[in-house]
Amino acid sequence: MHIPEASLTFRQSISATMKIPALFLFWIMLLRPIISPAQDAGTARPADFKQAFEALPSSPETITLKNSITFDQEGGHLQGIQLYEKNTLYLSGSSAGYSYMATAKLDERTIIAIDTLLPSPLRHAGGFQVYDHYLAVGIEDNHKRDLSRIMVYDLKNEAPWQSPLARVERKGAPEQVTAGAVGLTAHQDKMWLLVANWDSKVLDMYTCPRQQFYGGQAEFRLHISFEMGQQDRENWIDPHWLSYQNLNLFTDARGQLYVAGTAQAPDGKQVAELFHLNPDAAHPAIVKISRKVFETSETVNFKAAAGLQVTHDGRLLLLGAPYQIRDETTIEMFIQKK
Repeated sequence: MHIPEASLTFRQSISATMKIPALFLFWIMLLRPIISPAQDAGTARPADFKQAFEALPSSPETITLKNSITFDQEGGHLQGIQLYEKNTLYLSGSSAGYSYMATAKLDERTIIAIDTLLPSPLRHAGGFQVYDHYLAVGIEDNHKRDLSRIMVYDLKNEAPWQSPLARVERKGAPEQVTAGAVGLTAHQDKMWLLVANWDSKVLDMYTCPRQQFYGGQAEFRLHISFEMGQQDRENWIDPHWLSYQNLNLFTDARGQLYVAGTAQAPDGKQVAELFHLNPDAAHPAIVKISRKVFETSETVNFKAAAGLQVTHDGRLLLLGAPYQIRDETTIEMFIQKK
């Protein structure tokens, strides 16, 4: 059966009289000014991104999300996670039949909707990023690995999944044109869209004029590609490039461009690694400048869903999730302290 784009939505009714523990309400209200992601108008940016990254705590705060929505997760897993505004959590995922986006409300500690994005063969929604009120995600054929589509959604729309602001079509040789990790940020006068192919072997960077993007007429064009196997790693803190499941893109207050990747390292540790990007130099470069290991629970795994973002006051927030949505799903939050 053909499933049109974003045609299925599974939702949980939330009672207006639902009782929420007082202690949790206190906790979430305390964190609200901390974890509200930055908006583009007057966007808060870290003064020094490397310093902010290294100030992330190794141990997390934990939230348990309840779920009573029944949907088919067979043949897939969660891969991306991001917070939007003060209270909305998004998680991207895949299944045998379709890609999807789950929506949760933090104050209710509940997953309230599962929305399909695209039908098979574009069944695999990968790592993604929220910037301002936009969400950019790659959706790929993870079987043939020769087809993907990057979708940019405006989260202010009432039905964002049904009317993407922009899309980038990718077709070609197997593993060369997948889109397992996508990042989005504003840098100088452009919007930058980073797309990683299979195992993040190649990073393709697309750009769009910033004014055009915010005017609702976004059209991204390929700007530069980084073949990671060919990069000079002499100035890296170590020579390792991992199979990053999420790659998030950032600009700091000095106008420097960075990408942060999350993965499970070969030794089983959950890691985030930070790279400085210089795509417009005479000799474009990407340099690894920092690495951190995070202490997660047994269920949370950076090989599944993880994601980094900037809070409203310029601090960093790293989120982690397990492979699957369960009746109770543990989310871990690593929040940079002042």
